[in-house]
Amino acid sequence: MARTVNGVCRDNKPEWQAWNNARHRCLSTNNPFYPKYGGQGITICNEWADDFATFLTDMGKRPSPKHELGRLDSKLGYNPSNCAWMTRQQIMLRQPPRTKPNRPNRPPITYKGVTRSLRDWAKHLGIGETALGHRLSTYGWTLDEALGGQPRSVSRGYPKKHYVEWKGETRHVSEWAEQAGISRCCLLGRIFRLGWTMDRAMTEPKGQYHRKAKPEKSPEDQ
Repeated sequence: MARTVNGVCRDNKPEWQAWNNARHRCLSTNNPFYPKYGGQGITICNEWADDFATFLTDMGKRPSPKHELGRLDSKLGYNPSNCAWMTRQQIMLRQPPRTKPNRPNRPPITYKGVTRSLRDWAKHLGIGETALGHRLSTYGWTLDEALGGQPRSVSRGYPKKHYVEWKGETRHVSEWAEQAGISRCCLLGRIFRLGWTMDRAMTEPKGQYHRKAKPEKSPEDQ
């Protein structure tokens, strides 16, 4: 036999689920959504609080499976004058706009007598504001490196750990690789995976090294 509330069948009824969810949001402190509803002063009217039949009489059946119980004014509670069956899109349009968290304002940057904001410096250099911020804060570039020259080809900056010294000069591996005519990954592989010296890694032409060939099997092993 189907379970009933005040004589109204409640098994698998979306209207009952909508009513029950609204009750728990507003009244049950154990409900995970209570802090955003009951905890914020959102209530359910006394006529609906314990009477599903009254709720169903006031609201009727939902028009389609796409409709949910929504509030015309999201600041007010659940009652006949403030509730309607709405689609998810209609409900979202009635939600107050979310405020983005305030990002800390970066102080203006002064370089060679010129003071600009980070955004203006990035626009002046022709790079993204985020990229310039990473160069100054994450990768530890000096103002001369970040603002004094042409923007480098790698927008995210060059991590310090990929700077390599060779012949008394320190450069990023990307710059050394360009000078050697090989890719950055190839140069990194030669240095860190194969254990080559910088002299060999920079001077040996690409494709001139191979893995050791496996010894041929003797006829007796075949």
